[in-house]
Amino acid sequence: MLVKSLNPTWKEITLINELSSNAAVRGALAPEDCDRILLAALQAGDIETSVALYEPDAALFTKSGEVMTGHDAIRANNAALIALKPTFHIERIVTTMNGDGSIATTRMIARLEGTRADGRPVTSSLHTLEVLRRQDDGSWRYVIDDPFGSMRGQMDAGAKPT
Repeated sequence: MLVKSLNPTWKEITLINELSSNAAVRGALAPEDCDRILLAALQAGDIETSVALYEPDAALFTKSGEVMTGHDAIRANNAALIALKPTFHIERIVTTMNGDGSIATTRMIARLEGTRADGRPVTSSLHTLEVLRRQDDGSWRYVIDDPFGSMRGQMDAGAKPT
């Protein structure tokens, strides 16, 4: 099992912001790149890049624990985030891969600061948990994304027991 902790520098975040396009998605050559590219895309207002980081049938959890699936639902969720004109501050990203390197989890601690439509500020802590899969081209995409996953004390009612 491979575990690594990443603390991107402002220079790296600025570079990702500059590259935030679908070409940048192809640059997600490590699972943790998806986290950085996603936040950069949301911050830059790049909805298409933010959606392209997900597999077509990916699942995304809301803060309340509701599960949405597919690009259309993810696009609507991400558009609402972009409307906040967010700024993200990454504290750390930790990645764990399976033995053959085809599946990974990432956990990220970050902070969001933005502004609601009525001008009121919004802040939120993100303690994420994502499951990613390596694609045929070597890039990574989200299969499951829970922006609040590491903060959940128990399984949400919306999740199906196995």
